[in-house]
Amino acid sequence: MSTESKRTPKGRLVEIDGIQYQIINGKLCRYANLTLDKGFKIVLGRIGSEDVLMHLLNRLLGTKITHLEYRNTEHPGMTEEERSSRFDVYCEDETGNCFQVEMQNWSQKHFHKRAVYYSSLVLQDQAAKAQRAFKEKFGLSKTWNYDFKPLYVVSFLNFRNWTSENIESKLSPFVSTYRYTEVETKDELGDGTNLVFVDLYSFKKKLNECISLDELWLYSIKNMFDLETCPDQVQGTEVEDLFIRSELAKMTVEQRLKYEEDIMTENDIRNSIAEQLEDAREAATIIGKAEGRVEGRAEGRAEGRAEGRAEGRAEGRIEGRIEAIRKMADSGLTAEQISSIMEMPLEDIKKIIAGNASAH
Repeated sequence: MSTESKRTPKGRLVEIDGIQYQIINGKLCRYANLTLDKGFKIVLGRIGSEDVLMHLLNRLLGTKITHLEYRNTEHPGMTEEERSSRFDVYCEDETGNCFQVEMQNWSQKHFHKRAVYYSSLVLQDQAAKAQRAFKEKFGLSKTWNYDFKPLYVVSFLNFRNWTSENIESKLSPFVSTYRYTEVETKDELGDGTNLVFVDLYSFKKKLNECISLDELWLYSIKNMFDLETCPDQVQGTEVEDLFIRSELAKMTVEQRLKYEEDIMTENDIRNSIAEQLEDAREAATIIGKAEGRVEGRAEGRAEGRAEGRAEGRAEGRIEGRIEAIRKMADSGLTAEQISSIMEMPLEDIKKIIAGNASAH
C-alpha cells in the first residue's frame, strides 16, 4: 500500500492505492459530510452540481425540472433592523419556479414557522426581480401584482422532529409536503408555496434495505461521510454523480480548507454544549443533595451553611451556562437554536444575548 501526502496550508491530502483522502480530525475522509450545512452547500450549491441537485429534487418532489440556475443565497430581512438571511442553496428552474434547499442539524421549537418566514423572503426577491425586469424593458416602474412563481422550501431535518409522528401511514414516509388548503374541502389555494420537510433523522435503513432511488438518495446523503467507496447499488444510477461531486480531493484548496474550518467550528460548539450540559447536570445534582441535607437538619445555623455552599456552586454553574450561551451566539447560532439546545425559555436566551451585545 503506497501512501503519499500533499500538504496544504491547514490540511493535507493523503493518497492510498490511487485514492486521495483528506485528513480531518485524525480521520481519512474521501467524501464531504452532507449532513453539515457547509458540506451540503459546498457540494450541492456550487456551479457544476446543477444536474445532481436537479435529479435529487425531481426524485423527492416528483417534479420534472430539466434545467436549474443558482441564485444569490443572501436575502435581507423585512426591516433594516433584521439581519440578512442566508440559504444553503437557492435556485430556479427553466420556468421560474424557485427552490430553497437547506440542511438542518439543530432542533428549533418553531422550525415550521421559520420555514414560512424564509419563504416570504424568496417571494420578496421575486417581486423585486419582476419590477426590475419591467423597468429595464419599458423604462417605467410597475406595481407588482403578486403573481409569483411556485416556491418550494425544501428542508432536510437531521434531528428528531414532528414529521415522524405519522411516518407509518404515509406513502412517502420520509418526505412531508405542506400547502395552503381549504380546511373542509382540502382544495389547494393555487400552486404557490410548498413547504417540504425531509425527515433524514428517522431514516435508519441500511444499504441492503434500500429498495428505491428515493431511499438510495437519503442513505447516501446521510452516510456518505463514513464511506470509502461508492456502493455497488449506487453505481450506474443518478445518485452516483452525488459521490463524484462530493469527493474532497476534487474540490479546490479553498473549498477544502473552508470545509475543514467549518467542521472544526462545529466540533467546538458541540463540545462546548456537551460540557455545559454536564455542568448543568452536576449543578442540579449538587443542589438536590444540598436541599435534601438542609431539609433533614433542624439546626438553623447548619442549614444556612449548607444553603450558602449550594447557592455558591449553583451560581458558578449558572455563570458557566451563561458563558456557553454567549459563545454559541458569537459563533452564529440563533436565539431559537440556543433555546432548544440549552432547554431554556427563548426570552431568557434573548436577554443574555442582548446583554452580551451591550457589553461589547
